[in-house]
Amino acid sequence: MNEGIQKPSWARRVWRVARWPLGVLLVLYIGVVIYRVPAVIEKDKTAKAVAYINAQHITLADVDGSHLPPAPDQAQNDATVAGIDANHNGIRDDVELAIFHLHPTSSKIRAAELQYALALQLELTQVSNSETWVAVVQKESHGTSCIADTTPPLSSTTTPEFDKKVFALMDARNKEVEDLVLNTELRKEKIKSNGSYKTSYAAEGGNGCDINLGSLTD
Repeated sequence: MNEGIQKPSWARRVWRVARWPLGVLLVLYIGVVIYRVPAVIEKDKTAKAVAYINAQHITLADVDGSHLPPAPDQAQNDATVAGIDANHNGIRDDVELAIFHLHPTSSKIRAAELQYALALQLELTQVSNSETWVAVVQKESHGTSCIADTTPPLSSTTTPEFDKKVFALMDARNKEVEDLVLNTELRKEKIKSNGSYKTSYAAEGGNGCDINLGSLTD
Protein backbone atom coordinates (compact mmCIF):
# COMPACT_ATOMS: atom_id res chain seq x y z
CA MET A 1 0.00 0.00 0.00
CA ASN A 2 2.93 2.39 0.80
CA GLU A 3 5.20 1.04 -1.90
CA GLY A 4 4.74 4.25 -3.97
CA ILE A 5 6.08 6.54 -1.22
CA GLN A 6 9.85 7.14 -1.51
CA LYS A 7 11.87 7.60 1.62
CA PRO A 8 14.10 10.70 1.71
CA SER A 9 17.63 9.98 0.57
CA TRP A 10 20.51 10.11 3.04
CA ALA A 11 21.85 13.37 1.53
CA ARG A 12 18.43 15.00 1.72
CA ARG A 13 18.06 14.04 5.38
CA VAL A 14 21.48 15.49 6.16
CA TRP A 15 20.63 18.72 4.35
CA ARG A 16 17.37 19.08 6.28
CA VAL A 17 19.29 18.81 9.53
CA ALA A 18 22.29 20.95 8.52
CA ARG A 19 20.64 23.79 6.63
CA TRP A 20 19.55 25.71 9.71
CA PRO A 21 23.01 25.80 11.41
CA LEU A 22 24.55 26.68 8.04
CA GLY A 23 22.01 29.45 7.58
CA VAL A 24 22.81 30.83 11.01
CA LEU A 25 26.55 30.76 10.23
CA LEU A 26 25.95 32.54 6.92
CA VAL A 27 23.92 35.27 8.62
CA LEU A 28 26.65 35.67 11.26
CA TYR A 29 29.34 35.92 8.56
CA ILE A 30 27.38 38.57 6.67
CA GLY A 31 26.90 40.45 9.93
CA VAL A 32 30.64 40.40 10.65
CA VAL A 33 31.41 41.64 7.13
CA ILE A 34 28.90 44.48 7.45
CA TYR A 35 30.26 45.34 10.91
CA ARG A 36 33.85 45.47 9.58
CA VAL A 37 33.11 47.64 6.54
CA PRO A 38 33.19 51.00 8.40
CA ALA A 39 36.47 50.05 10.10
CA VAL A 40 38.05 49.11 6.77
CA ILE A 41 36.83 52.35 5.19
CA GLU A 42 38.18 54.37 8.13
CA LYS A 43 41.56 52.61 7.95
CA ASP A 44 41.85 53.38 4.24
CA LYS A 45 40.82 57.00 4.85
CA THR A 46 43.45 57.35 7.57
CA ALA A 47 46.18 55.84 5.38
CA LYS A 48 45.39 58.35 2.63
CA ALA A 49 45.37 61.25 5.11
CA VAL A 50 48.76 60.24 6.55
CA ALA A 51 50.20 59.89 3.05
CA TYR A 52 48.88 63.36 2.19
CA ILE A 53 50.39 64.87 5.36
CA ASN A 54 53.78 63.28 4.68
CA ALA A 55 53.75 64.53 1.08
CA GLN A 56 53.40 68.21 2.02
CA HIS A 57 56.60 70.27 1.72
CA ILE A 58 57.48 73.87 1.03
CA THR A 59 59.27 74.74 -2.21
CA LEU A 60 61.75 77.39 -3.36
CA ALA A 61 58.84 79.20 -5.03
CA ASP A 62 57.24 79.55 -1.60
CA VAL A 63 60.44 80.97 -0.12
CA ASP A 64 61.54 83.36 -2.86
CA GLY A 65 58.18 85.14 -3.07
CA SER A 66 57.37 84.23 -6.67
CA HIS A 67 54.27 82.37 -5.50
CA LEU A 68 52.82 84.95 -3.09
CA PRO A 69 49.00 85.16 -2.86
CA PRO A 70 46.91 88.35 -2.73
CA ALA A 71 45.96 89.65 0.69
CA PRO A 72 42.78 87.86 1.82
CA ASP A 73 39.68 89.42 3.29
CA GLN A 74 40.51 88.95 6.97
CA ALA A 75 36.91 88.54 8.14
CA GLN A 76 36.30 85.83 5.57
CA ASN A 77 39.68 84.28 6.30
CA ASP A 78 39.01 84.03 10.03
CA ALA A 79 35.46 82.72 9.65
CA THR A 80 36.69 79.12 9.36
CA VAL A 81 39.44 77.01 10.88
CA ALA A 82 41.16 76.45 7.53
CA GLY A 83 40.99 80.04 6.32
CA ILE A 84 42.03 81.03 2.78
CA ASP A 85 44.87 79.50 0.75
CA ALA A 86 44.46 81.07 -2.67
CA ASN A 87 47.81 79.87 -4.05
CA HIS A 88 47.21 76.30 -2.79
CA ASN A 89 50.60 75.73 -1.17
CA GLY A 90 49.21 74.54 2.16
CA ILE A 91 50.08 77.75 4.03
CA ARG A 92 47.28 80.13 4.97
CA ASP A 93 47.62 83.32 2.91
CA ASP A 94 47.60 85.80 5.80
CA VAL A 95 50.30 83.79 7.58
CA GLU A 96 52.45 83.54 4.47
CA LEU A 97 52.26 87.27 3.79
CA ALA A 98 53.00 88.10 7.43
CA ILE A 99 56.16 85.97 7.44
CA PHE A 100 57.40 87.77 4.32
CA HIS A 101 56.61 91.10 5.96
CA LEU A 102 58.49 90.16 9.15
CA HIS A 103 61.54 88.69 7.40
CA PRO A 104 61.94 90.40 4.01
CA THR A 105 65.73 90.03 3.95
CA SER A 106 66.20 86.46 5.22
CA SER A 107 65.13 83.58 2.99
CA LYS A 108 66.48 81.12 5.58
CA ILE A 109 64.16 82.35 8.32
CA ARG A 110 61.26 82.51 5.86
CA ALA A 111 61.93 78.91 4.76
CA ALA A 112 61.95 77.63 8.32
CA GLU A 113 58.93 79.61 9.49
CA LEU A 114 56.89 78.78 6.38
CA GLN A 115 57.65 75.09 6.93
CA TYR A 116 56.46 75.27 10.53
CA ALA A 117 53.38 77.24 9.46
CA LEU A 118 52.55 74.52 6.93
CA ALA A 119 52.79 71.86 9.65
CA LEU A 120 50.53 73.82 12.00
CA GLN A 121 48.01 74.32 9.19
CA LEU A 122 47.99 70.54 8.69
CA GLU A 123 47.15 70.11 12.36
CA LEU A 124 44.22 72.47 11.92
CA THR A 125 42.88 70.71 8.83
CA GLN A 126 44.03 67.07 8.72
CA VAL A 127 43.97 65.62 12.25
CA SER A 128 41.06 63.27 12.89
CA ASN A 129 42.57 60.43 14.95
CA SER A 130 45.80 59.34 16.65
CA GLU A 131 47.53 58.23 13.44
CA THR A 132 47.01 61.57 11.71
CA TRP A 133 47.96 63.40 14.91
CA VAL A 134 51.31 61.57 15.03
CA ALA A 135 52.02 62.34 11.36
CA VAL A 136 51.34 66.05 11.94
CA VAL A 137 53.32 66.27 15.18
CA GLN A 138 56.32 64.75 13.41
CA LYS A 139 55.92 67.42 10.71
CA GLU A 140 55.82 70.11 13.37
CA SER A 141 58.95 68.69 14.97
CA HIS A 142 60.77 69.00 11.64
CA GLY A 143 59.57 72.59 11.39
CA THR A 144 60.82 73.61 14.84
CA SER A 145 64.09 71.78 14.16
CA CYS A 146 64.49 73.81 10.98
CA ILE A 147 63.82 77.03 12.89
CA ALA A 148 66.57 76.01 15.32
CA ASP A 149 68.93 75.79 12.33
CA THR A 150 68.35 79.51 11.65
CA THR A 151 69.88 80.49 15.00
CA PRO A 152 73.59 80.67 15.92
CA PRO A 153 75.02 77.19 16.60
CA LEU A 154 75.68 75.98 20.13
CA SER A 155 78.89 74.24 21.07
CA SER A 156 81.01 73.26 24.04
CA THR A 157 82.81 76.60 23.74
CA THR A 158 79.74 78.83 23.96
CA THR A 159 78.83 80.44 27.26
CA PRO A 160 75.64 79.79 29.25
CA GLU A 161 74.56 83.37 28.60
CA PHE A 162 75.00 82.89 24.84
CA ASP A 163 73.15 79.57 24.92
CA LYS A 164 70.28 81.17 26.83
CA LYS A 165 69.95 83.89 24.19
CA VAL A 166 69.93 81.31 21.39
CA PHE A 167 67.20 79.24 23.06
CA ALA A 168 65.18 82.40 23.62
CA LEU A 169 65.54 83.25 19.92
CA MET A 170 64.35 79.76 18.94
CA ASP A 171 61.32 80.08 21.21
CA ALA A 172 60.55 83.55 19.89
CA ARG A 173 60.55 82.37 16.26
CA ASN A 174 58.42 79.33 17.09
CA LYS A 175 55.95 81.52 18.97
CA GLU A 176 55.92 84.05 16.14
CA VAL A 177 54.59 81.39 13.77
CA GLU A 178 52.19 79.91 16.31
CA ASP A 179 50.67 83.32 17.04
CA LEU A 180 50.16 83.93 13.32
CA VAL A 181 48.55 80.54 12.63
CA LEU A 182 46.51 80.23 15.83
CA ASN A 183 45.08 83.73 15.71
CA THR A 184 41.43 82.97 16.54
CA GLU A 185 39.63 81.14 19.32
CA LEU A 186 38.21 78.76 16.73
CA ARG A 187 41.70 77.68 15.70
CA LYS A 188 42.97 77.48 19.27
CA GLU A 189 40.01 75.27 20.20
CA LYS A 190 40.77 72.96 17.27
CA ILE A 191 44.35 72.49 18.46
CA LYS A 192 43.10 71.92 22.00
CA SER A 193 40.60 69.30 20.84
CA ASN A 194 43.37 67.45 18.99
CA GLY A 195 44.83 66.69 22.40
CA SER A 196 42.34 63.84 22.72
CA TYR A 197 44.30 61.98 20.00
CA LYS A 198 47.65 62.18 21.77
CA THR A 199 49.58 58.92 21.86
CA SER A 200 53.17 57.73 22.10
CA TYR A 201 55.25 57.66 18.93
CA ALA A 202 58.81 57.17 17.75
CA ALA A 203 60.83 60.29 17.00
CA GLU A 204 62.02 60.63 13.43
CA GLY A 205 65.64 61.36 12.57
CA GLY A 206 67.11 63.05 9.53
CA ASN A 207 67.26 66.62 8.34
CA GLY A 208 64.39 68.74 9.59
CA CYS A 209 64.35 71.28 6.76
CA ASP A 210 62.41 70.75 3.55
CA ILE A 211 64.89 73.05 1.82
CA ASN A 212 68.61 72.95 2.54
CA LEU A 213 69.21 76.28 4.28
CA GLY A 214 72.80 76.22 3.07
CA SER A 215 71.53 76.56 -0.48
CA LEU A 216 69.90 79.91 0.35
CA THR A 217 71.99 83.05 0.05
CA ASP A 218 70.49 85.16 2.83
